[in-house]
Amino acid sequence: MDLRDQWNRLLPHAQPLGDDLLARYAEQHRHYHDQRHLTEVLRTVDELADAADDPDTVRLAAWFHDAIYDPQADPGENEEVSAQLAELELAAYGVDAAQVEEVGRLVRLTAKHDCAPDDKNGAVLCDADLRILSLPAERYDEYAAGIRQEYAHISDRDFARGRMSFLQGLAETPLYATDRGHADWEQTARANLEREIESWGPKAARPIGGLIPIVYFGAALGVVVAASVLLGRGLGAASKWPADPNEVTGFPVWAPVAGTLAATGLACAWFRRARQKLLAIPALVFAVLGVLGVGLCWWHWPAAQPGAAMSERWPYLMLASIALILAGGLLALARRLRRAPPYSQSPPQWLGVAATAVCGALLAWIVVSAGEPFVQARLETANTVSTTTTAAPTQQPVQLDGTLAWTREVPAAGAIAGTAGGVAELRSDGVVMSDANTGQIRWRYARADVNDAASRGSKGLLVSGDGRIVAANLPYAAYRAPTGIDLPTYAVLNAVSGEVLTEVHTDGRALAVDQNQLLIAEGNYVAAHGVSNPTHWRTRLRCNVTQGELMGDQAVVVDACAGNGAVVRGLDLKTGDQRWEVKLGDRFDLSAELDPETWVGDLVAVPDTREVAGLIWTASAGGTLYQWSIDVGDGRVSWSTPVPGTPRPRLGPASCDAQLAATHTSLVLITCRNATDPTQPQTYDVSAASPADGTPQWHHLLQVPPRLQQPEYARDGFALLPDGRVVTLMPQVNGSCSPVMIGTAGIQPHPILPGASAKSVARSEEVTCNKPATTVAGARPVFSDGTRLFALN
Repeated sequence: MDLRDQWNRLLPHAQPLGDDLLARYAEQHRHYHDQRHLTEVLRTVDELADAADDPDTVRLAAWFHDAIYDPQADPGENEEVSAQLAELELAAYGVDAAQVEEVGRLVRLTAKHDCAPDDKNGAVLCDADLRILSLPAERYDEYAAGIRQEYAHISDRDFARGRMSFLQGLAETPLYATDRGHADWEQTARANLEREIESWGPKAARPIGGLIPIVYFGAALGVVVAASVLLGRGLGAASKWPADPNEVTGFPVWAPVAGTLAATGLACAWFRRARQKLLAIPALVFAVLGVLGVGLCWWHWPAAQPGAAMSERWPYLMLASIALILAGGLLALARRLRRAPPYSQSPPQWLGVAATAVCGALLAWIVVSAGEPFVQARLETANTVSTTTTAAPTQQPVQLDGTLAWTREVPAAGAIAGTAGGVAELRSDGVVMSDANTGQIRWRYARADVNDAASRGSKGLLVSGDGRIVAANLPYAAYRAPTGIDLPTYAVLNAVSGEVLTEVHTDGRALAVDQNQLLIAEGNYVAAHGVSNPTHWRTRLRCNVTQGELMGDQAVVVDACAGNGAVVRGLDLKTGDQRWEVKLGDRFDLSAELDPETWVGDLVAVPDTREVAGLIWTASAGGTLYQWSIDVGDGRVSWSTPVPGTPRPRLGPASCDAQLAATHTSLVLITCRNATDPTQPQTYDVSAASPADGTPQWHHLLQVPPRLQQPEYARDGFALLPDGRVVTLMPQVNGSCSPVMIGTAGIQPHPILPGASAKSVARSEEVTCNKPATTVAGARPVFSDGTRLFALN
């Protein structure tokens, strides 16, 4: 029975409608949804008629289900207009309204083939419409080819992706709703679907699928960067920091090797098409570790960013964390791209380009950001010569009899300082430590990029209260460092062994150092950099910070500016929070128009007490110098007293500097009595007072010849012996240069006598008083005259 006869049997009085429907199914653009498809659907409805509640109604719906077919219509639109056509035409030919409504419902049902379990009519029509899926492979291939012809206006890739999306949607649900369909046709239909899906796979490549290898490469690079930064602190750096002397030229092979192994694993995962779970696990691990690292940095990031310590791991941890997050995110993206179903339409071409550009920019940023610390670490390593020693300094008794213990010619030396490790010399390129008893060099730290460190004078060397830590100011020549690279300007060293404890870049000035902290003034900021711990903070004060000391768990600082006077503050050493303050301007008549550097003097800690003492100059009486002491436990002024003699010149290098030193029993002050003609001898005050209440203990006036009258002489030219006496070099009437001891017994010159251990290195009469510098190391006075270093027994 042909199609016309089947229609006439259904609606014999509507032959024109049947002719119209046959004409529609014969349209030229139909290559599958044609009369052959209609015939197959009606044949299947006949086979399943017993399963339907109203077989004729299902047959009418089959005639109309593809009556209108436009391949360019939106999804569901063809079924909707076909249902409307059925409702309009059938009603016009007098078909029962309930049957018309049911036909419309069934036609609309073929848009998604999602009939309810109790919808028998719907089940029969949907199974009939999908019967083609279970036909033999030859007929199925004809069906698939016909569908492709109907969508000839769509490119192969877009059609393949749309077709795969449709087929995968079918494959994820039961195909047939009737018992016979599910039992007899399901297996064959699924085999046909899988075969077609596989055939479309190569043509359905996603436009951004080519990005997946780039994504894997990015993830691998992120792991390499993270491993190199976090484990090795940069390519070319030592395997740990501070570096052992024997490792400064070593290459942290295991750091990039770890990253390379991870990268290799990711590459294998890509080429071997690893299971999705194998990609999800490292993606999740990388992302979680990265987020935890960023969170840790966010929570504990040091406040003192200008001048961050080179040994601080925070910048490197942040960089490694970002790299890990990027690696995890890229792996997750690659997994999502691989799992993503094809799209019915191609994403715009700019999406692939933009995604590639974003990934490339992120990776470039990582590499560039990582490059700076890498280069910085390599520069530090390449330019640094560092030797250490495990031997303890020699110990010999000191008689202070004036005999020459040793002497050695030195290059143009800067400051010298006594330490627990011997005599520290600040040279133009670094620091040299000599044994205080023999004069032999114990260790050396030098950098090729340092720019004349010796010119910093006594301010270029800081020694901790116990003498075991040395901080050296080593300004580098900017032209020797690449643009954007900040090399360290301070090196903190173990005075006994020469071990590098930390290196710090700062534009500020170091105030104090101990085994835990380096205290630095940066304008009106004060910063603490951890030496042996990660403590790191930066606190803003109202005025410029001029002085500072480390006392127990506090940093005591002085900030001063015109109009505010001077304020002494106690800051918590762990957080930088202020504990107390003392306004010196409330106690002294400070001159508001003066530069604070000219009236705020030394700040010293009195050993084994809670007292800190300092100097302040006021304009009263033509110039008065005061000593004061503060109990740092409760932040109160213990005492203050004027230094005898007025008027006094202002403090500072522009006038006459002053040195305040402390022992357990005395506060010793060396300063100018007045500003005189530089061609005339100048009078210096050398005095001692009780640290308990400021009561004078002894006081002497020392005549200083014009050739020694340098502003820094009071600071550089005098040193304090353990017994409280002051020692300096002074020209004598006979033209010689001799040490002078100043104390309770008065001013006592001690001519230098050749010692048994001096041998032929130098004779005592060769000692000059040019550019004298004095210190005490191992209870032994040590002097420098600019050309040689010598020590007395």
